[in-house]
Amino acid sequence: MRIGWIGIGRMGRPMVENLIRKGFDVTVQNRSQGKVHELAAMGATPGESFAAMGAELDEVHTCLPDTDTVREVLTGAGGVLERPKPGLIVVDHSTIHPDAARDLAATACERGASFIDAPVSGSGPVAERGEMTIMCGGGEEAFAAARPAMEAMGRTVELMGASGSGAATKVVSNFLMATNLAVAMEALLLADKAGLDLERLFAVIRTASGASRAWERNVPRILKREFGKDGSAWLTMKDLDHAHELAVEFGLDLQIFETGRRFWHAVVEEHGLGEEDPSHGFTALEQRLGVTLGG
Repeated sequence: MRIGWIGIGRMGRPMVENLIRKGFDVTVQNRSQGKVHELAAMGATPGESFAAMGAELDEVHTCLPDTDTVREVLTGAGGVLERPKPGLIVVDHSTIHPDAARDLAATACERGASFIDAPVSGSGPVAERGEMTIMCGGGEEAFAAARPAMEAMGRTVELMGASGSGAATKVVSNFLMATNLAVAMEALLLADKAGLDLERLFAVIRTASGASRAWERNVPRILKREFGKDGSAWLTMKDLDHAHELAVEFGLDLQIFETGRRFWHAVVEEHGLGEEDPSHGFTALEQRLGVTLGG
């Protein structure tokens, strides 16, 4: 199985490195050729072009920042699906709107290929360890064929249903993550004002009913003021906008969610923290409330 990889960013790079280390025959392409050369030194083959990868390889995986970029790389001029090899499987690990995933699946089918929407969940270190959660939408046969490569990158690899189901699952997952994180930040400030020892609070909540992944991952960073760079607030905001679009489509008035979504828009648009890790959004909350943790 000859595999192509497009997108060597914060998440894409550790994922494709796992494929290379585990012996897969990988061809890589990226707008930044420096990253391609670095992976070539690990054993990957530099790709000639997106179109050539689609025409020559068995699978092409993409991990890109947004829907427009995915469309351009796959269906634009010189894209992967321009003249695909019969039976080509495209696996997209980006977080895109479910409708876009279904459209891309239809285009792939028209051209004799298959498309799996397979967004991922997990931080950079989780990706490095090959322990991502990969939630998929698409046909069972294509999923089975692509599963070995995905299992080299993820601990949980699940087919959620037809095309768009993986993307919808990721929207729901990020809905929960971002809302939980915003609430955890507010809870931390409340606890501080109540005079609680925050280190002890962190330890107790980890085993109490209020525990969450957002609490577990982000509170230590906030307490140390070491926010890291495992994600970006802009991507969080973008993913919540996908959830908003789905809620509007289904006529759901999700008031608690919308409050959280407005918070993340403020983090990005008013405080300029779009490129920072979501945990850095805590500083925006401090500014809005006019308080400082420990102050």
